[in-house]
Amino acid sequence: MDAEAEKKMVTLLTNRFNRWWNNQRISTPDFKRRDFRYLIKKLDEPKAVTLIGPRQIGKTTVVMQIIRELIEKRNVNPKRILYAQFDDVELRLLSPDNLLLGVLEVYQKYVLMEDLNLAKSDVYLFFDEVQRVPDWAEQVKALHSANSRLRILATGSAGFSISQKSKETLPGRQELFTMYPLKFIDALCLYDSVVMETFGKERCARLDATGYELRAGFEEAVSKKSFSGFFEFCKGIYMETAPNESGINAALGRYFAKGGYPEIVITKDASACQKLLRSYANDVIVKDLMPWFKIRDFSTAEKLLFLLASVSGEQLNVNELLKRMPGSNLQTVNKYISYFESLNLLGRAPVYSGSKMGSAKHPKIYFFDVGLRNAILGTLDASIPDTEKGHIAETVAYDHIMRLAYKLNAASPGHVSCFQSKRGEVDFVLGLPRHSLKLPIEIKFRENVGNLKGMYEFLEITKGKMGIVVTENSLELKDGIMFIPLWMFLLLC
Repeated sequence: MDAEAEKKMVTLLTNRFNRWWNNQRISTPDFKRRDFRYLIKKLDEPKAVTLIGPRQIGKTTVVMQIIRELIEKRNVNPKRILYAQFDDVELRLLSPDNLLLGVLEVYQKYVLMEDLNLAKSDVYLFFDEVQRVPDWAEQVKALHSANSRLRILATGSAGFSISQKSKETLPGRQELFTMYPLKFIDALCLYDSVVMETFGKERCARLDATGYELRAGFEEAVSKKSFSGFFEFCKGIYMETAPNESGINAALGRYFAKGGYPEIVITKDASACQKLLRSYANDVIVKDLMPWFKIRDFSTAEKLLFLLASVSGEQLNVNELLKRMPGSNLQTVNKYISYFESLNLLGRAPVYSGSKMGSAKHPKIYFFDVGLRNAILGTLDASIPDTEKGHIAETVAYDHIMRLAYKLNAASPGHVSCFQSKRGEVDFVLGLPRHSLKLPIEIKFRENVGNLKGMYEFLEITKGKMGIVVTENSLELKDGIMFIPLWMFLLLC
């Protein structure tokens, strides 16, 4: 890079991306999602952090909040923090041959005034949309190996590309973390912190703390293989939150419709939310699916995404989908579905394989964000019929159970399945290998719970003594099965 290009890059990095170098204060939302706490803690550990997730879920916002925290709360010298956004066209034009290396050379020469490889105190490097840099993983590996004082957080929307590169090049050297749309408690607190309705900051903070308390109690219960003590604890929580129950249920209804994309949470107009989410879905196809997986057929991808939204929460029968997609073939549809999974739009709950009962052919499929599912179907701004509420509750529960599995299983995937037999089924089976437990979870979001033949059969087969039934408003314990309101269950996840 010549001297003129270096000067232009210094100006760009200073004025567009790193204004804190000139002691300008960073403007970020006061609300911090739970992922913020997790990620800033991980920066203190020796591994590089790779953050992936769908577009528009707030990855850059969290990074800016972390940088602000480092400067204002930890008193880190602002010039020891570099942020670069690698999808910026002007930045890419200044160093077309080796973008990341060019940025680092300019940073250490003109700002840090120190060789990164020889830095004796922490330097924080934030690389946004890093998938736009060829060989980025190899370069992060080299940085990490050269100096343990370099704290590196890389983010990107093309989850498949980044996770594959991370696994191939950075095994044991990086923490791969997937960020999804906001959980129920985060969506509730963001909404109320912005528009100051229903709760306000103090009660939102208490609900947030309650969630952590519930999870700790749940972990203790599964370790003891008994819900007795946890049930008594939940009764106390239920009594404490009873004055706010109507507000919590109103927030749950809002979440059922809009889901957890941050901008959608704080946008009141339903038709505007519908348009925004549809644009998000189109961006996934045009900016992620088509360039990264080298496909050209937008129409097929759009149609398939609609059909998958229509069966979210049901068994995935690809042959049935094919009947509604004339001209497509089995290989193409399966390939596109796997691509949508790689982009963290949806996931599968395979049939429980601990017994020979049930069919392994048709797993259940779920969208991670119920608002996106609703927008694709064109129903976000419509009232939710009672017959649909149970379906939506199951989709919301899947997203939260997946996150609970991540937390309880030390980030190991593959511990959420479903159970199917001729006598009945169980919506979810949460595998907890550290506790040698397979926990059946059934979603019954209605007044009449109905029969639980599938759960009792599962417990009989596995010789289990614990199960969870997620209800609309019931809290009780019967024969080792705990009935718990959905809002409380979502809090503990």
